[in-house]
Amino acid sequence: MRFIPIFLALVSFAHADAVLDAWLDRQATITSLDTSFTQERKLPSLKEPVVTTGRFSFAKPNKMRWQLGEPTQTLAVSDGTTLTLVEESEKSARQIATDSPQAARFSMLSGKAFQDKAGFYDAFEIIESRVTSGIHQYTLKPKDRRFRSQVPWVFIDIDPDKKELRVLEMELQDKSRVRTLFTNPKINGNLPDSLFKPDLTGYTVK
Repeated sequence: MRFIPIFLALVSFAHADAVLDAWLDRQATITSLDTSFTQERKLPSLKEPVVTTGRFSFAKPNKMRWQLGEPTQTLAVSDGTTLTLVEESEKSARQIATDSPQAARFSMLSGKAFQDKAGFYDAFEIIESRVTSGIHQYTLKPKDRRFRSQVPWVFIDIDPDKKELRVLEMELQDKSRVRTLFTNPKINGNLPDSLFKPDLTGYTVK
């Protein structure tokens, strides 16, 4: 009898992989995405999480925009070579390379790791999978040491029926957690180039 639970666990894990692969297969057909989100950041020093709404957009192959807050509080925009981080409260902007570990926290969803199966399995090791209320959840460990130094753990929730990413959660090096719930995704629409070109007039650029 002791072998039955093990067998069932293996069947469940195989089915979870099929769901993950089906979602990854769909990513290859997506050329652009525009979606709203609600983000919760949990800090060890705070009893309650910090909750902020925002908007995430990307257009293949290289354009990405991550807007936190409405009106905007923090903005990350990538042209494929440079990631520009804008802090509205300070009227400042910082530019870093898109292949840096700091940039990967913002551009992961539009990068190679989530474009197809090859990129995903090159980027992550699946540590655990489970099903909660019909949603497939995965615990991922980044393989790249530089990225893992910034983000030790990644968690994703996938809706198997819609083949959509519901939640992306990251545990950062300081033990804080950033959980992002996506809603109302618009796929393969026409996104204006201006969306990916921040106006830095009057900002201090570092």
